[in-house]
Amino acid sequence: MATAQLTPIGVGIHNVLIATDFSSCSNQALDIGLKLAKAHLAQAYVVLVVPSDEFMIAGPEAYVAARDAARRDLECLKVELKKTCSYIEGSDYHLYLLEGGVAASILNFAQQKQIDLIVMGTHGRGGLGKALMGSVAEHVFRGSTIPVMTIGPHVKYALHALAPKNILVAADFTPASERAARYAAGMASEYRSKLTLLHVLNPKQMSHKPDQPRIVQEIEERLAALPGAERSVPFAARVETGRIVPTILQTAREIGADLLVMGVRSSIPALSRFMWPNAYEIVRASSCPVLTVGESAE
Repeated sequence: MATAQLTPIGVGIHNVLIATDFSSCSNQALDIGLKLAKAHLAQAYVVLVVPSDEFMIAGPEAYVAARDAARRDLECLKVELKKTCSYIEGSDYHLYLLEGGVAASILNFAQQKQIDLIVMGTHGRGGLGKALMGSVAEHVFRGSTIPVMTIGPHVKYALHALAPKNILVAADFTPASERAARYAAGMASEYRSKLTLLHVLNPKQMSHKPDQPRIVQEIEERLAALPGAERSVPFAARVETGRIVPTILQTAREIGADLLVMGVRSSIPALSRFMWPNAYEIVRASSCPVLTVGESAE
Protein backbone atom coordinates (compact mmCIF):
# COMPACT_ATOMS: atom_id res chain seq x y z
CA MET A 1 0.00 0.00 0.00
CA ALA A 2 1.24 3.45 -0.88
CA THR A 3 0.18 6.85 0.43
CA ALA A 4 0.02 10.12 -1.45
CA GLN A 5 -2.19 13.17 -1.88
CA LEU A 6 -4.64 14.34 -4.52
CA THR A 7 -6.31 17.58 -5.50
CA PRO A 8 -10.01 17.76 -4.63
CA ILE A 9 -12.74 19.37 -6.66
CA GLY A 10 -15.41 21.39 -4.95
CA VAL A 11 -18.45 19.39 -3.89
CA GLY A 12 -21.10 22.06 -4.35
CA ILE A 13 -24.53 20.70 -3.44
CA HIS A 14 -27.33 23.21 -3.96
CA ASN A 15 -30.17 21.00 -5.25
CA VAL A 16 -30.80 17.40 -4.18
CA LEU A 17 -33.24 15.04 -5.88
CA ILE A 18 -34.55 12.17 -3.77
CA ALA A 19 -36.43 9.44 -5.61
CA THR A 20 -38.84 7.36 -3.54
CA ASP A 21 -41.14 4.41 -4.09
CA PHE A 22 -41.85 3.83 -0.37
CA SER A 23 -39.69 0.69 -0.20
CA SER A 24 -37.34 0.22 2.79
CA CYS A 25 -34.32 1.19 0.66
CA SER A 26 -35.97 4.34 -0.66
CA ASN A 27 -37.05 5.24 2.88
CA GLN A 28 -33.39 5.23 3.89
CA ALA A 29 -32.60 7.26 0.79
CA LEU A 30 -35.31 9.77 1.72
CA ASP A 31 -33.91 10.12 5.23
CA ILE A 32 -30.31 10.61 4.16
CA GLY A 33 -31.26 12.83 1.21
CA LEU A 34 -33.28 15.23 3.34
CA LYS A 35 -30.60 15.39 6.04
CA LEU A 36 -27.89 15.89 3.42
CA ALA A 37 -29.83 18.73 1.80
CA LYS A 38 -30.37 20.35 5.19
CA ALA A 39 -26.67 20.07 6.07
CA HIS A 40 -25.71 21.78 2.79
CA LEU A 41 -28.56 24.33 2.97
CA ALA A 42 -29.68 22.89 -0.37
CA GLN A 43 -33.10 22.60 -1.96
CA ALA A 44 -34.55 19.10 -1.59
CA TYR A 45 -36.87 17.68 -4.25
CA VAL A 46 -38.70 14.45 -3.40
CA VAL A 47 -40.17 12.70 -6.42
CA LEU A 48 -42.43 9.70 -6.90
CA VAL A 49 -42.88 8.38 -10.44
CA VAL A 50 -46.02 6.63 -11.65
CA PRO A 51 -44.81 4.37 -14.50
CA SER A 52 -47.57 5.26 -16.94
CA ASP A 53 -46.55 2.79 -19.66
CA GLU A 54 -46.77 -0.19 -17.30
CA PHE A 55 -50.17 0.74 -15.92
CA MET A 56 -51.63 1.72 -19.29
CA ILE A 57 -51.02 -1.84 -20.46
CA ALA A 58 -53.56 -2.92 -17.84
CA GLY A 59 -55.96 -0.25 -19.05
CA PRO A 60 -56.81 3.41 -18.34
CA GLU A 61 -58.68 2.55 -15.16
CA ALA A 62 -55.63 0.85 -13.66
CA TYR A 63 -53.53 3.88 -14.50
CA VAL A 64 -55.97 6.33 -12.90
CA ALA A 65 -56.16 4.13 -9.79
CA ALA A 66 -52.35 3.99 -9.55
CA ARG A 67 -52.04 7.77 -9.92
CA ASP A 68 -54.70 8.38 -7.26
CA ALA A 69 -52.98 5.93 -4.90
CA ALA A 70 -49.65 7.70 -5.47
CA ARG A 71 -51.23 11.05 -4.58
CA ARG A 72 -52.63 9.61 -1.36
CA ASP A 73 -49.23 8.12 -0.52
CA LEU A 74 -47.56 11.51 -0.99
CA GLU A 75 -50.14 13.20 1.24
CA CYS A 76 -49.42 10.59 3.92
CA LEU A 77 -45.70 11.21 3.46
CA LYS A 78 -46.15 14.94 4.07
CA VAL A 79 -48.02 14.22 7.31
CA GLU A 80 -45.39 11.70 8.43
CA LEU A 81 -42.44 13.98 7.70
CA LYS A 82 -44.05 16.82 9.62
CA LYS A 83 -44.92 14.57 12.56
CA THR A 84 -41.59 12.74 12.89
CA CYS A 85 -39.04 15.26 11.58
CA SER A 86 -40.85 18.62 11.63
CA TYR A 87 -40.19 18.91 7.90
CA ILE A 88 -42.62 21.24 6.16
CA GLU A 89 -43.39 20.75 2.46
CA GLY A 90 -42.62 23.89 0.53
CA SER A 91 -39.89 25.10 2.87
CA ASP A 92 -37.80 22.08 3.91
CA TYR A 93 -38.50 20.12 0.73
CA HIS A 94 -40.62 20.10 -2.42
CA LEU A 95 -42.80 17.16 -3.41
CA TYR A 96 -43.48 16.10 -7.00
CA LEU A 97 -45.52 13.36 -8.63
CA LEU A 98 -44.09 12.47 -12.05
CA GLU A 99 -45.54 10.26 -14.77
CA GLY A 100 -43.74 8.22 -17.42
CA GLY A 101 -40.71 5.96 -17.51
CA VAL A 102 -39.21 5.95 -14.03
CA ALA A 103 -35.52 6.41 -14.87
CA ALA A 104 -36.21 8.84 -17.72
CA SER A 105 -38.55 10.91 -15.54
CA ILE A 106 -35.94 11.15 -12.78
CA LEU A 107 -33.17 12.15 -15.19
CA ASN A 108 -35.33 14.72 -16.99
CA PHE A 109 -36.43 16.26 -13.70
CA ALA A 110 -32.81 16.41 -12.52
CA GLN A 111 -31.89 18.35 -15.64
CA GLN A 112 -34.83 20.74 -15.35
CA LYS A 113 -34.11 21.57 -11.71
CA GLN A 114 -30.32 21.72 -12.11
CA ILE A 115 -29.86 18.96 -9.55
CA ASP A 116 -26.35 18.45 -8.13
CA LEU A 117 -26.93 15.05 -6.51
CA ILE A 118 -29.50 12.26 -6.90
CA VAL A 119 -30.22 10.03 -3.89
CA MET A 120 -32.23 6.85 -4.38
CA GLY A 121 -32.66 3.29 -3.18
CA THR A 122 -32.59 0.04 -5.11
CA HIS A 123 -34.37 -3.23 -4.43
CA GLY A 124 -31.22 -5.10 -5.42
CA ARG A 125 -32.83 -7.32 -8.03
CA GLY A 126 -30.21 -9.61 -9.53
CA GLY A 127 -29.80 -12.51 -11.93
CA LEU A 128 -32.56 -13.25 -14.42
CA GLY A 129 -34.99 -10.89 -12.70
CA LYS A 130 -32.66 -7.99 -13.27
CA ALA A 131 -31.97 -9.02 -16.87
CA LEU A 132 -35.67 -9.20 -17.67
CA MET A 133 -36.94 -6.25 -15.66
CA GLY A 134 -33.90 -4.02 -15.70
CA SER A 135 -32.85 -1.85 -12.80
CA VAL A 136 -34.17 1.67 -12.40
CA ALA A 137 -31.16 2.56 -10.25
CA GLU A 138 -28.70 1.37 -12.87
CA HIS A 139 -30.48 3.22 -15.67
CA VAL A 140 -30.33 6.35 -13.55
CA PHE A 141 -26.69 6.21 -12.51
CA ARG A 142 -25.51 5.21 -15.98
CA GLY A 143 -27.58 7.89 -17.65
CA SER A 144 -26.85 10.65 -15.16
CA THR A 145 -24.37 13.46 -15.75
CA ILE A 146 -24.31 14.20 -12.02
CA PRO A 147 -23.31 12.00 -9.06
CA VAL A 148 -25.87 9.49 -7.81
CA MET A 149 -25.92 8.06 -4.29
CA THR A 150 -27.62 4.67 -4.19
CA ILE A 151 -28.79 2.89 -1.04
CA GLY A 152 -28.89 -0.89 -1.54
CA PRO A 153 -30.84 -3.51 0.42
CA HIS A 154 -27.83 -4.47 2.59
CA VAL A 155 -27.10 -0.95 3.85
CA LYS A 156 -27.82 -0.65 7.58
CA TYR A 157 -26.20 2.65 8.51
CA ALA A 158 -26.76 4.95 5.56
CA LEU A 159 -26.53 8.09 7.70
CA HIS A 160 -22.80 7.48 8.19
CA ALA A 161 -22.40 8.68 4.60
CA LEU A 162 -23.53 12.18 5.63
CA ALA A 163 -20.07 12.82 7.10
CA PRO A 164 -18.05 9.75 6.11
CA LYS A 165 -14.95 8.88 8.12
CA ASN A 166 -13.72 6.35 5.57
CA ILE A 167 -14.21 6.69 1.80
CA LEU A 168 -13.21 3.96 -0.64
CA VAL A 169 -12.76 4.72 -4.34
CA ALA A 170 -12.79 1.80 -6.77
CA ALA A 171 -10.40 3.02 -9.47
CA ASP A 172 -9.91 1.50 -12.93
CA PHE A 173 -8.13 4.46 -14.63
CA THR A 174 -11.07 5.44 -16.86
CA PRO A 175 -12.06 9.13 -17.20
CA ALA A 176 -15.07 8.45 -14.99
CA SER A 177 -12.76 6.88 -12.40
CA GLU A 178 -10.64 10.03 -12.35
CA ARG A 179 -13.72 12.19 -11.81
CA ALA A 180 -14.83 9.85 -9.04
CA ALA A 181 -11.44 10.19 -7.34
CA ARG A 182 -11.59 13.96 -7.53
CA TYR A 183 -15.13 14.07 -6.19
CA ALA A 184 -14.19 11.73 -3.35
CA ALA A 185 -11.20 13.95 -2.60
CA GLY A 186 -13.52 16.91 -2.29
CA MET A 187 -15.63 15.02 0.22
CA ALA A 188 -12.55 13.83 2.11
CA SER A 189 -11.31 17.41 2.32
CA GLU A 190 -14.67 18.67 3.56
CA TYR A 191 -15.25 15.92 6.13
CA ARG A 192 -11.59 15.15 7.01
CA SER A 193 -12.16 11.58 5.91
CA LYS A 194 -9.67 8.81 5.38
CA LEU A 195 -9.49 8.15 1.64
CA THR A 196 -8.44 4.90 -0.04
CA LEU A 197 -7.99 4.34 -3.78
CA LEU A 198 -8.33 0.69 -4.73
CA HIS A 199 -7.44 -1.07 -7.97
CA VAL A 200 -8.24 -4.76 -8.45
CA LEU A 201 -6.03 -6.95 -10.62
CA ASN A 202 -7.27 -10.02 -12.47
CA PRO A 203 -5.64 -13.12 -10.90
CA LYS A 204 -5.57 -14.97 -14.23
CA GLN A 205 -3.57 -12.19 -15.83
CA MET A 206 -1.23 -11.92 -12.87
CA SER A 207 -0.48 -15.66 -12.62
CA HIS A 208 1.81 -15.54 -15.66
CA LYS A 209 3.61 -12.34 -14.74
CA PRO A 210 7.21 -12.94 -13.59
CA ASP A 211 7.65 -9.66 -11.71
CA GLN A 212 4.44 -9.16 -9.75
CA PRO A 213 5.86 -6.79 -7.08
CA ARG A 214 7.01 -4.43 -9.81
CA ILE A 215 3.58 -4.51 -11.44
CA VAL A 216 1.90 -3.71 -8.13
CA GLN A 217 4.31 -0.82 -7.60
CA GLU A 218 3.51 0.56 -11.06
CA ILE A 219 -0.22 0.34 -10.34
CA GLU A 220 0.28 2.19 -7.05
CA GLU A 221 2.16 4.90 -8.94
CA ARG A 222 -0.69 5.14 -11.45
CA LEU A 223 -3.14 5.49 -8.59
CA ALA A 224 -1.01 8.25 -7.10
CA ALA A 225 -0.98 10.02 -10.47
CA LEU A 226 -4.69 9.45 -11.15
CA PRO A 227 -5.99 12.84 -10.04
CA GLY A 228 -3.17 14.90 -11.58
CA ALA A 229 0.12 16.48 -10.61
CA GLU A 230 -0.98 18.90 -7.86
CA ARG A 231 -1.94 17.14 -4.63
CA SER A 232 -3.34 18.29 -1.33
CA VAL A 233 -5.57 15.56 0.15
CA PRO A 234 -3.79 12.51 1.65
CA PHE A 235 -4.95 9.10 0.51
CA ALA A 236 -3.81 5.48 0.54
CA ALA A 237 -3.25 3.57 -2.70
CA ARG A 238 -4.18 -0.09 -2.45
CA VAL A 239 -3.78 -2.86 -5.03
CA GLU A 240 -5.52 -6.21 -4.58
CA THR A 241 -5.75 -9.33 -6.73
CA GLY A 242 -9.04 -11.15 -7.12
CA ARG A 243 -12.49 -11.00 -8.63
CA ILE A 244 -13.61 -7.40 -8.97
CA VAL A 245 -16.94 -7.34 -7.15
CA PRO A 246 -16.13 -9.46 -4.07
CA THR A 247 -12.70 -7.85 -3.70
CA ILE A 248 -14.12 -4.32 -3.70
CA LEU A 249 -16.86 -5.28 -1.26
CA GLN A 250 -14.42 -7.10 1.03
CA THR A 251 -12.05 -4.13 1.05
CA ALA A 252 -14.92 -1.80 1.90
CA ARG A 253 -15.76 -4.01 4.89
CA GLU A 254 -12.12 -4.28 5.98
CA ILE A 255 -11.55 -0.53 6.14
CA GLY A 256 -15.02 0.17 7.54
CA ALA A 257 -16.00 2.30 4.55
CA ASP A 258 -18.93 4.63 5.15
CA LEU A 259 -19.13 5.43 1.44
CA LEU A 260 -17.97 3.64 -1.70
CA VAL A 261 -17.27 5.88 -4.70
CA MET A 262 -16.74 4.67 -8.27
CA GLY A 263 -16.85 5.90 -11.82
CA VAL A 264 -19.35 4.34 -14.22
CA ARG A 265 -19.67 4.26 -17.98
CA SER A 266 -22.87 5.34 -19.67
CA SER A 267 -25.04 2.60 -21.10
CA ILE A 268 -25.95 1.76 -24.68
CA PRO A 269 -29.77 1.44 -24.62
CA ALA A 270 -29.92 -1.80 -26.60
CA LEU A 271 -27.34 -3.49 -24.36
CA SER A 272 -27.73 -1.70 -21.05
CA ARG A 273 -29.32 -4.64 -19.26
CA PHE A 274 -26.50 -7.01 -20.07
CA MET A 275 -23.25 -5.04 -20.31
CA TRP A 276 -20.83 -3.93 -17.57
CA PRO A 277 -22.56 -5.66 -14.65
CA ASN A 278 -19.93 -4.88 -12.01
CA ALA A 279 -21.23 -1.47 -10.96
CA TYR A 280 -24.78 -2.66 -10.36
CA GLU A 281 -23.63 -5.81 -8.57
CA ILE A 282 -21.53 -3.68 -6.24
CA VAL A 283 -24.42 -1.27 -5.61
CA ARG A 284 -26.89 -4.02 -4.78
CA ALA A 285 -24.48 -5.98 -2.52
CA SER A 286 -22.69 -3.12 -0.76
CA SER A 287 -23.11 -2.70 2.99
CA CYS A 288 -22.55 1.07 2.65
CA PRO A 289 -24.05 3.65 0.27
CA VAL A 290 -22.45 3.83 -3.17
CA LEU A 291 -21.78 7.11 -4.95
CA THR A 292 -21.43 6.73 -8.71
CA VAL A 293 -19.88 9.39 -10.93
CA GLY A 294 -20.51 9.17 -14.66
CA GLU A 295 -18.29 9.93 -17.63
CA SER A 296 -19.80 13.37 -18.17
CA ALA A 297 -20.16 14.37 -14.53
CA GLU A 298 -18.72 17.70 -13.50
